[in-house]
Amino acid sequence: MIRFVISPSKEVVFDANEKLPGSGIWLYPLKENFEQAVQKKIFYKAAKGTVKIPENFEGIVLAILKEKALKLIGFARKSGSLVFGYEGVKKAIEAGAVQLAFEAEDSAENGRKKLYRPVDNFLIFDFFTREELGEITGQESQVHVAVTDKKIADVLEQTMKKISLLKGIEKKG
Repeated sequence: MIRFVISPSKEVVFDANEKLPGSGIWLYPLKENFEQAVQKKIFYKAAKGTVKIPENFEGIVLAILKEKALKLIGFARKSGSLVFGYEGVKKAIEAGAVQLAFEAEDSAENGRKKLYRPVDNFLIFDFFTREELGEITGQESQVHVAVTDKKIADVLEQTMKKISLLKGIEKKG
């Protein structure tokens, strides 16, 4: 579920961290739910009056969730819980340390097949560009990234599953 609040200026605001003051309006993060919420005037009813819904509402929510995920990946790097590069991720997989993995959205399929095995028990997401992953790792571009800390991976997984749902992609472990 994702949370929205109505600002004092009567704007619908996505509450990515679920901490903004006010009564929350919760939606399951599916594209259809955004459309229905607008059509059925769910936000208007919650605000008991007219509200402003941003243009490209769903796109804004998706961008905020991606930014949150990238910050969490950066946090994993600062804490020493991020491995990257083919060899680094391969060693972490062999050691059983990988909790969650990221592949650049344009990574080669044969690289994935060499790196990941059917028996690996973690999710792999491919919603970021090489440049986005590279920025986090201090490189120009990066294809393979993995998180080894369970707590960080759990929070990241929740965010990534919301992104998956908004994009209409069901991720399986």
